[in-house]
Amino acid sequence: MFELHQIKQLVAVAECGTISKAAEKLNITQPALSRSLRNLEYELKTPLFARSKNKVALTETGKFAAENAGNLLRQAELMLGEIRQFYRTHTKLIVASCAPCDTLFQLRDLARDCFDGIECETVVDDEDEISEKLSQGMYHMALFSERAENSSLIQIPVVTEKLFAMIPENHPLAKKRDGLFFSEINGEPVIPFPLKGHWNDLLVRKLPDSRLLYQSDVESFDKVVHASNLISFESDMLQIDVENHVRIPVLDREALITYHFAVLKSCKDQFADLLRLIKGGALSTSGRPGRGAPL
Repeated sequence: MFELHQIKQLVAVAECGTISKAAEKLNITQPALSRSLRNLEYELKTPLFARSKNKVALTETGKFAAENAGNLLRQAELMLGEIRQFYRTHTKLIVASCAPCDTLFQLRDLARDCFDGIECETVVDDEDEISEKLSQGMYHMALFSERAENSSLIQIPVVTEKLFAMIPENHPLAKKRDGLFFSEINGEPVIPFPLKGHWNDLLVRKLPDSRLLYQSDVESFDKVVHASNLISFESDMLQIDVENHVRIPVLDREALITYHFAVLKSCKDQFADLLRLIKGGALSTSGRPGRGAPL
């Protein structure tokens, strides 16, 4: 029987047009590729190439075989992805959140305790993606920034989070200590948190005229925030300590969210102990004082 690497080689020849170019793409020698393709023809008991003194080209049968080989490769890649996803979802718990908040990591630790130390992976994702992947079983539990419109979920409000703007002391907006609206900040250059999540999505929507100066990682963000005279954000959960900046609450309604814990109703027995703890307030004190990851 032919092997998968021979199928890949056949597809490469069809895509590249010649055996020499295909060999270069596959990083093997041309003689080795030619031998492998002859073995494939032997296994199929069908000639796939028309060979002349100076040229080797796919026959019509070879082109048909290459097209089917491409479909087979796509099916193999799909199968591999499904197998890996099955392993991932059956050997660990995947905890998703709309934001990289402290509550996410508390939930991870709580779940780990409830399931005898099972490995727990945390993921920050778009809320629509989280809802869909929960329904598909790709995520086991999640935190939403509000109650999700998904009737298949058990949802429990757990904790609120308030957004604050960190304004340089010498900035005109620093005088507004009682609060600011996004409309007052719009147009100012802003340093968002480098990880995706609900708060960054909100900044994109509410500050369309601002230049959002994204940093590649948390360490870079930390350095730029402390070295620059630009506006950034934090929350009552996740705080940064920036000298010469004033912490001012954002007054827009969207700047206050209530996280909702969610699991599938079909999994309520599996997560009964965890649900009991969460309903009892195990996540209601997520906002710990001190320095945390910025927004």
